[in-house]
Amino acid sequence: MRIGVIGTNWGLMHVGAFRAAGAEVVALCGQKQEHTREVAAREGIPLATTDVRELCSAVDAVVVASPDALHRQHVEAAIDAGRAVLCEKPLARTEADALALVARARVASRPCAVNFPYRMLPPLRTLKAWLLERPLHQLVVTMRNSFVPREAAGPDPFTGASADWGGLSHLLDAALWLSGASPTWVQASLSGRPVHTAALHVGLSSGAVLVLTHAASPEPGLHGGWTLIGQDWEAGFSGGYVPSRDGWCVSPVRCFREGAWTDLASGLEPRPGEREPWAEAHVETARRFLAVLRGAPLTELATLEEGATVQRLLAAAVVSEQQGRRVTLSPAPPPPPPSPA
Repeated sequence: MRIGVIGTNWGLMHVGAFRAAGAEVVALCGQKQEHTREVAAREGIPLATTDVRELCSAVDAVVVASPDALHRQHVEAAIDAGRAVLCEKPLARTEADALALVARARVASRPCAVNFPYRMLPPLRTLKAWLLERPLHQLVVTMRNSFVPREAAGPDPFTGASADWGGLSHLLDAALWLSGASPTWVQASLSGRPVHTAALHVGLSSGAVLVLTHAASPEPGLHGGWTLIGQDWEAGFSGGYVPSRDGWCVSPVRCFREGAWTDLASGLEPRPGEREPWAEAHVETARRFLAVLRGAPLTELATLEEGATVQRLLAAAVVSEQQGRRVTLSPAPPPPPPSPA
């Protein structure tokens, strides 16, 4: 399977992931020709180009890992070329762009997915399976993040160049995925322009409530805590990127029921001689995406519709902040009518 990667920065994570999953990475696309050639030569990638159409013509599937503001045009180019697409989070910079990509992909009927690696972390997959038989009442997530941009970049004071607020889409997708529910309303308080600290209360279709705080922090790395509460049980874990340990660390998932705490899943941490846990999550994403290209159902990866749901939730959070009230999310638009034969 021939893979083309758009993006010379985070795209390199996908180069290694798809190679480890058994695919050939045969093309790399960047914004500057000289730099793209240098990176491609270093990585042993035959084709280096700044033309997305040239990349698409040389591959079977495309990974879009370009800057967030370019996601829509790059995903559209790949879909129009008849290629399957794996897009980095967030799916797009705006809700309108995300919904346009969903409509485009439905008409094209090509496999398309969004990369949300939280779904591939083994402790979270074990927790997800455990939750299938247990109604969730409340999910509380707190993340301290040193990577949140604090200076304006882009035309919109709320979104900046990314609209992702330093990775909030990761947390939203993971929370919705774990809960198995969709968002119905949001009450938000957003600090900083562009936003660097967000406090969200989100109502879910299951009746559960997500309470999420994502805060800019001076401590290097990502430091998160997750608590899930049901009728007669509680579960939780901590996890994030720890620079002093050179990678991602996730604590054991513990659960409280029948008066005692027990371990539900083992934790993760970087170990000498082993692939770093976040990198391994990307390899697992690559494996599953390649399986979809060979005919497997797209059930484990995030769909473009799910990526757009995260974008709709972020957009509704901005409206909530601007209007100072709880905002009800409108239902997702229906799929477009089929093209005439």
